[in-house]
Amino acid sequence: MVIKIALVIAIVLQLFAAITAISLIKRTKYNISWILLSLALLLMAGRRIFELIPLMSKDEESVVVTAGNWIGVAISILVATGIIFIKKIFKYLERIENFRARTESRILSTIITTEEKERRRFAKDLHDGLGPLLSSIKMSISSLSQKKQKEQDIKVIGNMEEMVNEALDSIKEISNNLSPHILDNFGLLSAVKSFAQQVSISKAIDIDVNSNLKDKRFDRNVEVILYRVICELISNTVKHASAKTINVDLFQKENKVNLYYFDDGIGFDLDEVMSKEYDGMGIPNILSRIKSINGTINVEREKNKGVHISIEVKL
Repeated sequence: MVIKIALVIAIVLQLFAAITAISLIKRTKYNISWILLSLALLLMAGRRIFELIPLMSKDEESVVVTAGNWIGVAISILVATGIIFIKKIFKYLERIENFRARTESRILSTIITTEEKERRRFAKDLHDGLGPLLSSIKMSISSLSQKKQKEQDIKVIGNMEEMVNEALDSIKEISNNLSPHILDNFGLLSAVKSFAQQVSISKAIDIDVNSNLKDKRFDRNVEVILYRVICELISNTVKHASAKTINVDLFQKENKVNLYYFDDGIGFDLDEVMSKEYDGMGIPNILSRIKSINGTINVEREKNKGVHISIEVKL
């Protein structure tokens, strides 16, 4: 009695498995390996039924045993053949994954290119539009200051001239940050050194840049992304790390560009940073941008012991 109940349960389970496999055939695009395995599962359920029949009727035992043996042979053939063909499924999935990765890379590259074009356009509009206007206002104020004025009016004019000068400096700085002309005209190393010098003067932090690039130029996307990443890393260190020194090593070795970045700040928890949104580019965005230019990144960090980031880009 117990064996009968066990066989009935086994038959039900195997029929359920076979029906589930058959229902998925369409989703596998009628892959031959999946069809063979589904048939094998169906025959296994049938074989269990044949095993149950002798327990119900002793007369047909020999015929049932013979049929069960043939079904066993068929199952073995179907499973073996299905396993051979199942490789096609994995190859198909691999092609899909490679296609997805290439598509992702193209989309991100297009986004970055469009973003940089808009940055350049906005920087040009800002410089060519507001710049001359403020310069004209400055000339008018200078003309007023040369005339005889009351003491109070002289102070007002002086304040106005100072504010216009600050506005001109701000426009120049914003325009340069949006689209650094040094990067376009002189390359990655010059742009990084210029940015590091500006930060060192204003933020009282020592930034040491070492490189063998000299005046070498690379693909526009590679230069832009590496420059933006370095600027973001430096900005993050200045804002959050309480560091005194930053080292940026930028070297070309054969067909690769290697960036080594480390500071002596308080460090950070990578999992915490990845799970939260921060101002600026952010670590997750840095990772995706580096990946878009065929690069890899490794982050070594420990709280209160600074951060060490190495990036390698294949040219």
